[in-house]
Amino acid sequence: MGTLVCTIELDKQKGITVTVDNAEGQIVQTVTMDGTSITLKVAGQADTSTVVQKADSIVVTVKDFKVDAETITLLSSKTSDWKSQDTLTVESTKDMTFTSSAKLTQSATQDASLSSSAKINVEATQALAMKGMTASMQATGGEAKVDGLTLKLSGATDASMSGLNVKVSGQAALDLEAQGMANLKASGITSVSGALVKLG
Repeated sequence: MGTLVCTIELDKQKGITVTVDNAEGQIVQTVTMDGTSITLKVAGQADTSTVVQKADSIVVTVKDFKVDAETITLLSSKTSDWKSQDTLTVESTKDMTFTSSAKLTQSATQDASLSSSAKINVEATQALAMKGMTASMQATGGEAKVDGLTLKLSGATDASMSGLNVKVSGQAALDLEAQGMANLKASGITSVSGALVKLG
């Protein structure tokens, strides 16, 4: 590194300005204290970074901002905003928790996915609603179970249920009813039995 040119300017109106000029590296470092703010500025050939500190604010303007610490705590007594005009990634190598004492809203204008290599639990102490233009639920390795105090399955146009073996049972009563035609058909034996059987 070549010779640096260092200057200190004292002015009763403008305050104090300290400048370090690295002509060989084409970098100028400036510290300005004007009685209202402290400005740190590093101007290179292509990029410039600044830190402006006032009594009520600190503004950092830089191309690449990194914080490397053992622990980090961010505390805001009022609104906090995190925005990215490009990809935003939040990652943890251990447990991660998102908690809100009020409402929690997550939305996406394109595809959204939630996945886990272990279990996923979705729970609500009140109503739970899931809605989509089309909806599917699949258990690839075991039982798919829907359980409730009352269970209703309906289709606005068609409803179908199929399986290798299908069983429909009721502990008290079982009603099969159609407003139009009703068909009961089997390619093998059809059996109807009971203590009292009424047809017609």
